[in-house]
Amino acid sequence: MNDNCKPNSNQSECPIYNIMRLISAKWTVEIMRELSIQPTRTRQFLSRIPGLSMKCLQERLKELDAAGMLRRVKFDEKVPKVEHHITPRGEKLLAILLQVKQLAEESAPSDCQCPIEYYVKEVPLSESSCPKRRQ
Repeated sequence: MNDNCKPNSNQSECPIYNIMRLISAKWTVEIMRELSIQPTRTRQFLSRIPGLSMKCLQERLKELDAAGMLRRVKFDEKVPKVEHHITPRGEKLLAILLQVKQLAEESAPSDCQCPIEYYVKEVPLSESSCPKRRQ
């Protein structure tokens, strides 16, 4: 790998670089999309996001939790249950993702109606038509 491609100490301290690394990590957008619909149990992510593995999901959930984008809620039941909920910081990220989608559509219009749009704009989710999501 070329040394110019490795992050240097200045990049790792840059808040823009750090948040972009989190946002651009594989599955982050899909996980945030699911959280925009409803609190989600771990295995529900796997059933709704084609191609996502448990290992990758656990890594991403840990990173998003550490970044304050989601929180784990444990239910003390006979069979332990954990749900992941979006946080106010995660809501800010959803608004940013929606702006990124709108910017992208300026040069490449799309028919995709992402659930994130409905979360941020508070309109009915029933109109959502995300082609990358299992219903």
